[in-house]
Formats: sequence, structure tokens, C-alpha cells
Amino acid sequence: MQGKSKSERHHWWPECVSRHWMDSEGITHWIRPDGTITPAPPDNFGVIGNGHFIKLGETPGEKTVWDQNFEPAFDQADSNFPAVISWLQSLTREDRYDAKMLNERFLTADASDKQIACLVECIVSLAVRSPMNREASVSLAESLRGRLQKQERNAIMKLNMKDSQQQAVSLIGTRGKFAVLYSPDSEFIFGDGFFHNIKSPVYQSLRPKILVPITPEISVVYARPMAYQTEPRLSTLTLTPTETTALNETVQIYSKNALFYRSQKPTLGEAFQRGVHLEYSGTQNSVEQLITALPGMEEERRRRDQAQRGIFF
Repeated sequence: MQGKSKSERHHWWPECVSRHWMDSEGITHWIRPDGTITPAPPDNFGVIGNGHFIKLGETPGEKTVWDQNFEPAFDQADSNFPAVISWLQSLTREDRYDAKMLNERFLTADASDKQIACLVECIVSLAVRSPMNREASVSLAESLRGRLQKQERNAIMKLNMKDSQQQAVSLIGTRGKFAVLYSPDSEFIFGDGFFHNIKSPVYQSLRPKILVPITPEISVVYARPMAYQTEPRLSTLTLTPTETTALNETVQIYSKNALFYRSQKPTLGEAFQRGVHLEYSGTQNSVEQLITALPGMEEERRRRDQAQRGIFF
């Protein structure tokens, strides 16, 4: 895939998404692990110079015939995002706070294959481009060889990333379970990492799952477990402020250097203050509980309950 070879501003947090995180004065807030806050227009955030331009020369500035720019891999996602966000904002939802069980609070929503495909393209692009995935793309090489020189490190990272968007989108297709999460009374935060297992390079054996904030009011959760009912494919869920806080804590765990918020400053947790991309181990966490509660996941809930009780048949 060839693109422009000149210096470019490549966004891992596309402007068509980050603009939804502006406050009334047009400002988004970046908070670091030490608590330092940088307020600025959102288009100043989530930028990496030539972040998707693979340079295979041995020295900085050296050009080769194998250099390539895979920024066009994200063009379709960036084109789709405005319509996808408008669609998510328009879906019907109910608070259903009086329900006794979480799985009783979901509301089924209609969606065409085209709408789901556009949604998949968008959420996958946020995972593939994220700094968390960039680090994962070179982690194996560094675990074997130690810290690499910048030029080689960047080349390996981008080579592992370059086909991940297409591979992950093809892997997911329009299959699996999707839910749109609404937070009317408390804001979501975004970060340079969030819950997902779409790691570069993408392998076909992956059972993909992701929870990604889209706007301060909307997040999307997706999963394709071993066993599930195909319908309903899409549902909506309105969260309480406590539930939103729990999902924001997940963003803090998976983020390393940056959290972004619109107007409600988060209380920093110990995990984010460590300045490392961490992740959950096992299934005892708020996101896995949310995924298991999705409509049509009765078989997965049964399997999970049996595993916890030591029943393996």
C-alpha cells in the first residue's frame, strides 16, 4: 500500500472523533500520570508525525524503494465516523434501572449489515492505531532482543501494524455481539489505551473483544465468544454514574501517558499513575461481566458459572 511519502500528521485519535470531546470553550483536557493537565483544542492531541509511514533505511532520512505509507488503511474509518456517531446518538435507549439483573436492562436495537460493518471499521481503527497497540507491535522483538534502536524499533512496529486494520475488520465481519452504552449523567474518558485484544499482528484464532469510548456520552462494547445466539446482534444500555466510573477505571488501567476528558476531571487511580499499559488478567472484572451480560450470551454465562464452580462439562 503506497501513500504520500512527505512528512504528515497522522492521528491515532482522529479529529472527527476528538472534536466531540471539546468543552463549551472548544477545549479538551489531557491529564498525565503525574496529574499535570494540558488544556488545548482536541486537534492538538493524538498526533504522531509519520506515525503510519514505514521507513526501512538504516539511517534517519534515508529513503528506500520499500518505504510505504499505510495511513490510507484508515481512510474509510475516518470517512465513516461522523455518520456512525450520528447513528449511535439516534438509537433508542431506556434507563431500566429498576431491573434486578444487568442482562434485563438491555434494549434490542435494529441495525443493517452496512451499519454494523461501518461501526466495526471505526472501532477497530481506534484499537489498531492506539499507542497501546503500537507498543504491543514491537514488544515481542524487544522481549527477545532488548531495547531496540529507534529506527529499527519504528520499522518493526509499523510493519507489524500495517495490515492489522484490514485483518481485524475481516476477522470480525458483522458477526458477534455489539452494545452501545450511554452515560447521560457522567462522562466517559478516553486514553492512549483501552480494553481490547486486537493486537498487531492480528491472528485468525483471535476471539475479538473491545470496549471503546466514542464520545463523552457513548461507548461501544463488542465480543464474539465461543458460544452465543446471533440475535439480537445490537442492543443499547443506559449506565448509572457508578457504572460509568467503573468503565473509566478500565481506561485508566490500559492507558499509559494520556487520559482525555471534556469537563469532568477523573480521579487518577494507582494503575494509571504507574505510567504503564496494564491489562486485566482473568475474567473477574467489570468489562467481562458486562460482556457476559449481553443479550444472547446465555450459553457463555452458563459456561462461566460452571467454570467458577469447577464444572467442566
